[in-house]
Amino acid sequence: MLSLKSLFVIVLLGLSAAVCLAGGGVGTGMAARASRGQAAADEAPRIKPEEVRELLKQNKAVLVDVRGEAAYKDAHIKGALNIPYADVRERAKELPRDKMIIMYCS
Repeated sequence: MLSLKSLFVIVLLGLSAAVCLAGGGVGTGMAARASRGQAAADEAPRIKPEEVRELLKQNKAVLVDVRGEAAYKDAHIKGALNIPYADVRERAKELPRDKMIIMYCS
């Protein structure tokens, strides 16, 4: 079973990913607006690229690409797992319980 903290991060970032996917692609979702300095309506935690790099370097995080398989095969961040958004709940047991789960969609 996932820890409460991991589940919280999965749920909040999953919601952000869903909004991003529904927004039509790169630069149109809430995460893109948040990265431009606007507050996101969903209050999901955000993480800066340099923080992601450091967590990955320390083996304290896992990246999950929540786009479909075709988009993942086209391009993805090296080392990221592909778990499409619709499958996250079903496949949560594949994720480590002792690391931060960082999801992205574009």
